[in-house]
Amino acid sequence: MTFIKIAGIEIKINYLLCFTFIIFFIFGYIENAIISFIIVFLHELSHTIVAKILGYHIHDIEIFPFGGVARVEELISINPKDEIFIAVAGPIANLLMAFIGYHMYYGLSIQNERIVFFVFSNVMIGIFNLIPILPLDGGRIIRAYLAYFIGFKKATKIIVSISKLCSVAIFLLGVYMIRYNYLNIFLSGIAVFLYIAAQREYRMAAFIFIKEITQKKQSLLSKGVLSTKQLVAVKDTPVKEIMDQFLPKKYHIVMVMDKKCKPMGYLTETEVFEGMITHGINVPLEKLLINR
Repeated sequence: MTFIKIAGIEIKINYLLCFTFIIFFIFGYIENAIISFIIVFLHELSHTIVAKILGYHIHDIEIFPFGGVARVEELISINPKDEIFIAVAGPIANLLMAFIGYHMYYGLSIQNERIVFFVFSNVMIGIFNLIPILPLDGGRIIRAYLAYFIGFKKATKIIVSISKLCSVAIFLLGVYMIRYNYLNIFLSGIAVFLYIAAQREYRMAAFIFIKEITQKKQSLLSKGVLSTKQLVAVKDTPVKEIMDQFLPKKYHIVMVMDKKCKPMGYLTETEVFEGMITHGINVPLEKLLINR
C-alpha cells in the first residue's frame, strides 16, 4: 500500500510489514522495528538519489519486513557500470549512518541504547546487503561485474546459483538460531524470500537480454556509431550459443566459417536476433546466411 509520495516517487509499505510491527510490539521491540524501518528507507533512498543522478527514473520504493527495493523504470542491468554505482550506494549510506551514530555516542557523549542499536543495525544491514545474493546489492554488483566479461545471461545464471546456495545456508542458520531467540525465525523467512527472488531474477534475465539487444539497435540508429565486438563461429553453431556470448554495450558481428575454417559470410547482431525469433534458438548460423 502507498504510504507517502515524495518528489513524485511513491513510498509503499508491504502489508507484511504491518504484521511484523505487530509481532515486534508484542515482544516489546517496537522502537527497534521503527529504527530499522527508517534505516531501510534511507538505504533505498540512497539508491534512488544515485539512480536519478545517473538519469534514471524511479517508479516507487517499497519497504518489506526484511528490507526494501527501489524500482527503476529503465533496465539498469543494460549498463553494468550504472548498476554497480547504484547498488553500492546503499551499503555506503549504511556506513555513513553508522559513522554518524558512532560519533554521536562517543564524540558527543550521547549515551543512548537506541543509538547503539542504530549503529549496530546499519552495520548489519550494510553487511547483509553485500552478501552475493540477488536481488541484494552484493548480488547485483557481482552480476554487473561479470557481465562485462561473460555477458548478462551467463552472469545472471552464475549469481543465481550462488544466491540459492547462500539462501539455503541462511535458512538453516535461522532454524538453528531459533533456540536462542524465537524472532530468529525471521532470518529463515528472509532466506525463503531471497531464494524465490533469485529465481525470479533468472526468469527476468531472458526478457532483459532481449530488451538490451533491441535498445542497442535503436542506439546504433540514433547515434550512428556504437562499439563493436567480433565473434567467429562454425556454420552449424546454434544461435543460442552465439547469443550467450553477447556482451553489454557492444554491437556484435559474427563471422561464420565452414568446417575448413574458411569464411562464409557475416551476420550482424540484429540478424542473429531476428533469426532466433523466426527460426528458434537452435537454428544453425548457416541457415541464417542462406535465408538472409
